[in-house]
Amino acid sequence: MTWLSSRGPEIAQALDQHREAICSAVNNRLMSTFAGLLANIESRHGGQYHQVTFSRTPRRLHQLLLVALALQAPSVLQREIEWSVRLLLRHGVTQHHIQSMVRWYFEAVRREVALDEHDRDNLAALEEAILATVYAIGDETEP
Repeated sequence: MTWLSSRGPEIAQALDQHREAICSAVNNRLMSTFAGLLANIESRHGGQYHQVTFSRTPRRLHQLLLVALALQAPSVLQREIEWSVRLLLRHGVTQHHIQSMVRWYFEAVRREVALDEHDRDNLAALEEAILATVYAIGDETEP
């Protein structure tokens, strides 16, 4: 919490300055790696569903992180991740898909945003917390 209080708003601003590069990188990786994901839904909702979903998903994670960082409110992030994961799992998205997207997001952050070691370490801890939440929710929803 000390890091969030002292650096959260500044880190949120730094991330948002690179929003397009970060989110585009994740979107491209989702499209190329998981091209068949959501195909059954797309056939019912039209050809743009897949592309729109893959474009919006990293942006939603980005917005959630900005809120958590700027407001020093990791509980908001935690609740939203829990809700999102439960919803996605019901529609054929797996823990692997979600965790891959989270990892790719933070990889893009590390590549695009110049951060000092302390900030990188704290963002890595935030990444691990998100991944642990995805894992825990996935385990609790398995039969």
